[in-house]
Amino acid sequence: MSINLSVADVRTCEACWRAPVTAVRRTEEGRDLLCRACAEGGCPRRVDLFPPYGIYRLHNPADRTVPQNRGDE
Repeated sequence: MSINLSVADVRTCEACWRAPVTAVRRTEEGRDLLCRACAEGGCPRRVDLFPPYGIYRLHNPADRTVPQNRGDE
């Protein structure tokens, strides 16, 4: 069975971020592109655990109490 990946699909496993994609897991939200070891082990996608901007706090909070550029004051 071959996997049909589009141009926009990732080529690296979404769980370990090391191995090439060799398996597709269907979920309610869509599909997970995983390597065989992560798919068989039931590993969650890391993009679900660490959403973009959430882990590095790069989003713009609604209430900014600290100035953007503090300088060396």
